[in-house]
Amino acid sequence: MSIDVYKKSKNILENFLQEKILKYSQYRNFDYGPNYPHKAVSGLSPYISKGIIKEEYILKKISNSKNSSDKFIQEVLWRTYWKGWLEMHKEVWLDYKNSTELELDNIQHSELAEKYEQAINGKTKLEPYDEWINQLKNTGYLHNHTRMWFASIWIHYFGLPWQLGAQLFYDHLLDADIASNTLSWRWVAGLQTFGKKYIASSQNIMKFSLSRFKSFSLPKLISIDSPFKKFTLNEINYKNDFILDPNKKNAFLVVENNLDINFIKHNKENISLILLLETNNFKNNLSLISKRFQTSCNTDFINLCKQHNINIKKIDISKSFNECLTILKEEKIFNTYSEYITIGFEKDIVKKLITSLKNHNISYSFFLSNFYKEVWRFCNKGYFNFKKNFDKFYHI
Repeated sequence: MSIDVYKKSKNILENFLQEKILKYSQYRNFDYGPNYPHKAVSGLSPYISKGIIKEEYILKKISNSKNSSDKFIQEVLWRTYWKGWLEMHKEVWLDYKNSTELELDNIQHSELAEKYEQAINGKTKLEPYDEWINQLKNTGYLHNHTRMWFASIWIHYFGLPWQLGAQLFYDHLLDADIASNTLSWRWVAGLQTFGKKYIASSQNIMKFSLSRFKSFSLPKLISIDSPFKKFTLNEINYKNDFILDPNKKNAFLVVENNLDINFIKHNKENISLILLLETNNFKNNLSLISKRFQTSCNTDFINLCKQHNINIKKIDISKSFNECLTILKEEKIFNTYSEYITIGFEKDIVKKLITSLKNHNISYSFFLSNFYKEVWRFCNKGYFNFKKNFDKFYHI
């Protein structure tokens, strides 16, 4: 029985450390096109976004490797920073969700309706952009630099709402991550850092796409400044007194964007049941390639649990919690646990599930790893403050 995604992610990391990391800083900004998407980058992001391989594990492997790159370390920690920042600004997620629904409704009845349809279908006649959106839809991947160009053109040259671009990426990217995706689009739009927005240029696109696009002109720049909102800083619950009671039957809840197996393997003697919580109804708009990747990850997680003789059941909680409650009661399990669930669609539905569990006298607790506890303490301010403290948590 092969455990593909877990083995594959570690093999990708090993190959990157041996073959590519020393040249990462020099070549990381170049997009070599759809035929060589990971020529100068790691290709790890889909596995990180699903929790199959963790930032802490990657950093430790780099620390123990003869080859290293400060730039790559920073890029890994950027993901961690975005996640921690969003945890401390949960209103940003609520604002994004609410405004996305509003913008989608509004654009259907506006002068931008045709431009929006052209943009999402790759019919803009802007050669680089149309190639990128076809690559996105066909492969579930775009180079990070290209994502910036794409978002900038979408917002500042096409005049389209950033929220709908962020939703487009979330629906198609294999490495779709709520924090990285949402906050990166906000940054390009000029909403993440006051007074700063990212404007793509044809010269930059030509240079870093290795002159693949010979003759194109960007449309006229549209000067739209979205109102800059300041959001209230909220505290993260850092409680870490989590103990799996060996004298009770315990169920461990797992969400689809955190398929980490390590805690489960180390504590399997005290875990009676794993419940893999699918949220299919909340992801109806995901592309077929994204759904297939998620299914593959889920399947490998289930197989890995079975390989370690861990009892596991898969349930869809997006429409009803009845199956979950029935299983727990049939198994006579009244204690449930999970890793800390980060802000996003999964957390939105699991919060409702937890309320339902408690209404049926089933307890719920979570734990937050020491790595995130240390790192997220520095996410309340800007990235510069976070960067100053790299060494404090890099060697955890």
